[in-house]
Amino acid sequence: MGFQYNGKLRSAELLMEEDGSVTEIRRAETLDDYFATLDFSKL
Repeated sequence: MGFQYNGKLRSAELLMEEDGSVTEIRRAETLDDYFATLDFSKL
């Protein structure tokens, strides 16, 4: 389970199907994702 703790970026999450195949269900976060909600325009 992914969670944000101490500013650590979330890793990708994979799901293993019953037939053995693997599907990515969440991509890894990037620094752009981390800072996307911050507004630097008033600095």
